[in-house]
Amino acid sequence: MADATEIRFKEAIAFLRRRLELPAGRWGELVRQIDRAARDRSAGMSDALVTDILRELLEAIENGAGIDAFLDGWNEATRRHGWGAGDDLEIAHRARLAFRVMTAQAYAAGRWQQIQRLKRVRPYLRYVHVDPELTQRWSRHEHAEWHGVILPVDHEWWVTHYPPNGWNCRCYVQSLSERDLARYGWQVSAEAPPARTVIKFVRGKPIETPVGIDPGFAYNVGLVGLGLQASI
Repeated sequence: MADATEIRFKEAIAFLRRRLELPAGRWGELVRQIDRAARDRSAGMSDALVTDILRELLEAIENGAGIDAFLDGWNEATRRHGWGAGDDLEIAHRARLAFRVMTAQAYAAGRWQQIQRLKRVRPYLRYVHVDPELTQRWSRHEHAEWHGVILPVDHEWWVTHYPPNGWNCRCYVQSLSERDLARYGWQVSAEAPPARTVIKFVRGKPIETPVGIDPGFAYNVGLVGLGLQASI
């Protein structure tokens, strides 16, 4: 999979453009239709600030400028809106994290459009964890357990488990045909991994989320993206 910080393909850019055209608050409504606990901003961020940050992200992706240009735009936008959260090191960390998450979501939303267009000839998706052997410190055990799960494109499991499934999640899916299954000796999973939930606390509030998925990520960004055009 291409590094999410280097994406430029048209579906991802179109997703970000449509999201920018939404009325204030509509993105959150669309997301909450799938996951009532979802949220996509740090505490205290206004709709106007989030919109400006999205514009900076879109410009960085369209121009192929990458993270450095986005950081300059982030700093300018947060100063203009008078928003701050911690010292310079923490703010830079938040900016980089936001860039990785938003580009990963844009990539995933664009990829979902491609998956839907091709599902008649490539009707399956395979969950891929970049470190299934868990050799890296921050690799998630639950995500590694999903590595290799193969289910039909329209299986309900993908409504909540289509990646990214958390902060800094690097998982992705492969689109597969019957010929691919035969070539690699893979089989469609007999059933989806068991659906279990856990209660986590976000800013002091209990949030129910599927095991292994960070609060606010238990939704398919591609499904939300497909609903953007009709919502503008």
